[in-house]
Amino acid sequence: MAAVVGAAVGVVGTSLAAAVAGMSAQRQVRAEHRHWRRQLRRDAYAALIVKADEVLKALKNTGAELIRPGMGLDTAGDGIAYARALLHEGFADAHATVEIEGPEKLARMAGELSQPLSACIAALHAATLGRSSATPVAVPESQRIRRFLDHASTKRSQFVEHARRTVDV
Repeated sequence: MAAVVGAAVGVVGTSLAAAVAGMSAQRQVRAEHRHWRRQLRRDAYAALIVKADEVLKALKNTGAELIRPGMGLDTAGDGIAYARALLHEGFADAHATVEIEGPEKLARMAGELSQPLSACIAALHAATLGRSSATPVAVPESQRIRRFLDHASTKRSQFVEHARRTVDV
């Protein structure tokens, strides 16, 4: 009888140990998966921020060129084309990755960031139409461009704030 009870205790003990080890392994796998997903999101958010910064820098440089006396329209046109290419290629790719990685709120915020960037490109382009190299952009046009840049910078900051919260979860 003692041998049967001993064997039963051994079987139950071994089963319990295996169950605990299995649950521990599952927890470890889930934790590693969450870490991996968090890392993917962090990388996606960082890539979008880097691309937004590249577009913003190109737009600021082009805006500065347009208000400079004796501005170069060719240089401004090149800057506008460069900013447009950055927005439609690099930023768009980074935005698509954020859409895939989620969450929906950050994907929407990335789209909201692209709008003032695109509007600034359009404003810069409009400011160069029919203009000679000798005349800088008028103050109202310059202020309009600055408002788009400020709005884009605000949207960027909001995206960063929400991205931090999402990654820290």
